[in-house]
Amino acid sequence: MAARERGKTEKSSTGIIKAGLFVLLLCIALSIIMVVVQQDTYRSQVSKEFHQQHVSMGEYLNSLLMGYGQGLMNVAWTIGGHDEDSIQARIATTSELTALGHIYYINAMGELHEDGEDIEGGSEQMFEQLQELSYPKAAAYIGLAPSAVRLFTGSSMVIAAPVRTPDYGISSVVFSTIDIEGIFESDAFAYQTQKGQCLLVSDAGEIIAGAGGYRIVDMTDESFQLGLLEHSDKEGLSKRAVQDFNYGIAKKTNGFVTITTADGYRMQVSYSPLNGCDGLHFVSCFQDNLIDQSIKPLIFTSVLTCSIIIVVMIGALTLVWISAKSTNLTVERLAYEDPVTKGKNLNYFREFALNTMISNRETPFIIYRFDIANFRYINESYGHHRADMVLVSCIKNFERLFSERELCVRMDADQFLAVLINDSLLDKKMDEFTNAVNADARGNQIKYPIRFKYGIYPVKKHDHDIDVMIDHANVAKKTIKSDSKETKALYTERFVDDMRKVDHIESSMQKALAENEFKVYLQTKWDIIENKVTGAEALVRWVRPNGSVLGPEQFVPIFENNGFIEQLDFYTLESVCMRMREMMDDGIDVVPVSVNQSRLLLHSPDYVENVEKVLKQYNIPPGAIELEITESVFDNEKEDVIAIIRRLKMLGVRLSMDDFGTGYSSLNMLTEVPFDVIKIDGEYFARSAESEQERMVLGKIVEIIKDLGMEVVCEGVESEAQVEYLKTTGCRTVQGYYFSIPVPEPEFITRYLKKNE
Repeated sequence: MAARERGKTEKSSTGIIKAGLFVLLLCIALSIIMVVVQQDTYRSQVSKEFHQQHVSMGEYLNSLLMGYGQGLMNVAWTIGGHDEDSIQARIATTSELTALGHIYYINAMGELHEDGEDIEGGSEQMFEQLQELSYPKAAAYIGLAPSAVRLFTGSSMVIAAPVRTPDYGISSVVFSTIDIEGIFESDAFAYQTQKGQCLLVSDAGEIIAGAGGYRIVDMTDESFQLGLLEHSDKEGLSKRAVQDFNYGIAKKTNGFVTITTADGYRMQVSYSPLNGCDGLHFVSCFQDNLIDQSIKPLIFTSVLTCSIIIVVMIGALTLVWISAKSTNLTVERLAYEDPVTKGKNLNYFREFALNTMISNRETPFIIYRFDIANFRYINESYGHHRADMVLVSCIKNFERLFSERELCVRMDADQFLAVLINDSLLDKKMDEFTNAVNADARGNQIKYPIRFKYGIYPVKKHDHDIDVMIDHANVAKKTIKSDSKETKALYTERFVDDMRKVDHIESSMQKALAENEFKVYLQTKWDIIENKVTGAEALVRWVRPNGSVLGPEQFVPIFENNGFIEQLDFYTLESVCMRMREMMDDGIDVVPVSVNQSRLLLHSPDYVENVEKVLKQYNIPPGAIELEITESVFDNEKEDVIAIIRRLKMLGVRLSMDDFGTGYSSLNMLTEVPFDVIKIDGEYFARSAESEQERMVLGKIVEIIKDLGMEVVCEGVESEAQVEYLKTTGCRTVQGYYFSIPVPEPEFITRYLKKNE
């Protein structure tokens, strides 16, 4: 049993675990996506930031070179039209005032001067290279704006400007050198040089100058593109990036490309043209993995945040799972546990029995529906606690004696249900079960023998509706009479006809009530001393449209089971009140009429109000209506029922206890409940007539009832001998076939009642 219970608990928690895992995996997936998206977004932002910084530095470099050129043009304009000595003096003065550094001057004779001083040697190489440019060529090349002629020693760039005569001819040339590498190593370019390498590259890819703490391409490389490709992983995407770089250089546009290095890092190369220096481009190569390193703090924060969220989710999921598991156990206990025996209940039985039969199709099973004979006596005689111990003993001993494929549950009260393996050992185990329960009862000081009544249904292979099987077993059990010595009844196919009759009755009962097919019959209550009618009991017969009559034994038990008895009893009460009013209006002397009231009707929340409404509607005088209830209505909620009865007494109705003596009636009931009439069942005084001792008991009971101010009615009187015997007990009013069978109301009125004189 414990294994089955754990299995069901785990099954009930599976859904929560799956849902939680799905949410957890979804969170993990969303976290990964978020990190990837953030990484790509931030990488793009960093790339744009690097490139924007590169563009700013390119603009700065371009403006710097343009400034140098403009300064040299100003020098050339200043010295234009002056004599040689004056030119050199002016150059000497100007060189000290400009940021150009050294200013070189070549006169018409081809003589080279530096900062206004004649030089011999030291600049021969420069001079020789300038000599290659004839004056007309140099002038045409330089034009009106400064231009880079070429690089000379190291990384210096030469800029030149023509010195013009008053008639706008070219008399000489001034030029200066710019240390590009020095510019790159200045603080202005620290952002690029600290993170990578700055380069000046020609249209052809020649590396003119460069600086940086992280060398990506070598200054001696044949071309920048080849050096860049050599630094990459040489895969397709990197080759495509180099091609994109060439295309951007050729189109003289700003842009950047990303290559994957040989070490697997991502490196960005930004490029932009120097508009003031045709054919030159400013290039920034950012350090390998610099972008990834830049986004590492953000990624670490994102991953940490996602990890915390996931841990919190796991913790929350664990708490939810633990809570759900605890809740499942509680719900399962409430749904499947019997509160009295702590065993399983009917809900669990349905699932277990059906699953067990499906899993063991070749095993013969049998359904037992049973109860404890006269359990009510045990309850009243030994108390509820010890009576409940008997119920607990039934479940405990069953679990001890039978296998895990068999199960017994308490349905309600002392009603039990069991599914058993129908083998050769079954009868022996059931005997052991009965003996064990009796042994436990004796151990609890219960001397009354525990006897079971079993309704049995052998399960067939095609059976699949467990409720039908239970009903079949119950139908079989109901065939066992209370006074029968038989304790077992096996369901047979003839019960099917009985079930069909029940279905037929239930399907037509509402229509029958609406069409007044239920007729009230009256049976006399006879005063055996004065030999006259003193009252009547209203009984119902079902008269079908075809004229057939159904007695109450054919439909009342069915109505009691399905609850329709509540409507029928109130219908009977209203019919009696209506006919009684008609008789009184016609001047007929009426006698008190008793009407049976079911347990269900008494427990209806508006029952008393409805009774009061009917009595007032038909103006029924006090004492004319007597309500009969059986002592079984006090089995549950006794105090509530007594309160209802007292309210009924205040309406002026008489109250009668029906079937006194059929069970184990308590004499205390007579003092607790304000009855007017006690009806003693015929079986009780029939036994008393055969025993002097029982006759004395009956006489004393009648005497006690009368001393308490209540009337006694003995019902079921069928012979003159019984009438004479009852006279000796002090009983005065009787009811039974000896005086009259139940007759229709019109016949009763004609035969027994008369009009007022």
